[in-house]
Amino acid sequence: MAPSILYITSPKIRFLEDIIHEGLDELLGPDNVYCYPYKDYSRFQYNLYPESAAKEPHRKPIGRSRLMELGNEVTAVVIGSARAEAIATWRSIEDLFPDQPVGILNGEEDFVPWPTDIRYTHRFIMDFLPEHQEPGVYPLPMAAPPRVMLPEDVPRDIAVSFVARNTRDVRIRCAELLRKAGFMVLMDADLPREQFCWILNRSKIAVSTRGAAHDTFRYWEIPYHGALLLSQRLPILIPDNFVDGESAVFWDTPEEMVAKIRELLADPDRLARIAAAGRRLSWEKHTASARARYLLEKMGVRV
Repeated sequence: MAPSILYITSPKIRFLEDIIHEGLDELLGPDNVYCYPYKDYSRFQYNLYPESAAKEPHRKPIGRSRLMELGNEVTAVVIGSARAEAIATWRSIEDLFPDQPVGILNGEEDFVPWPTDIRYTHRFIMDFLPEHQEPGVYPLPMAAPPRVMLPEDVPRDIAVSFVARNTRDVRIRCAELLRKAGFMVLMDADLPREQFCWILNRSKIAVSTRGAAHDTFRYWEIPYHGALLLSQRLPILIPDNFVDGESAVFWDTPEEMVAKIRELLADPDRLARIAAAGRRLSWEKHTASARARYLLEKMGVRV
């Protein structure tokens, strides 16, 4: 029998919070994940729940009276954000769930101090820098939630693509060098999800850099769609991370990025081998449901 999870939400879209919510829904089934307060994902640009927006029980509001009935049913509690709204929600109902393990997610672009006036047993960080290491704290990066996926036989006729928003100087420098070399660059383009996925499915290589945080969706979406992940080396800790030269290729400077592109394009067999290994690892370890399984395992919840 699948465990039941009470998921504490915050009102705004938060990538890690919403990915884990989606992953729990996929892993356990919507009948085993209780969303409180109700969060209407259908109104967000990144609609992670198009197929289950109306499913019971957590796709419709539930109140405190229903929560009181769930005291013995809930296996564990996950607080989706370390921001004030989610903390206030959990503070108001934590007396109803005194014995369950409680995980809290710190998925902010800038680290938010851990709250000290509520009960929780496990802590998870998206941008897990080495200085964050201490007992009971675990890395929990973003992942590649299921999106529009074109057929596998789409020809990869785009040598290199770089699709990003202008949020870091390193992105600007990468865009300059890639444009100069004649590769596809789309900066600040408001693309529909289908078009972005279409580009990744047609790309042999796709470039990723850090964004507002070190962790960024591009890092996970690129190998998910089968392109070779050519990424800026990130300082954060990532469980089951891609391995340089085996399932991705990493660079430290934009100039090194261009040199590695030349090497990869000159050796198409190596390029294809690394891209295929990255895709396999992505689908095995870096989907939303894989993240949810990892979180529950760390919390001692058997799935």
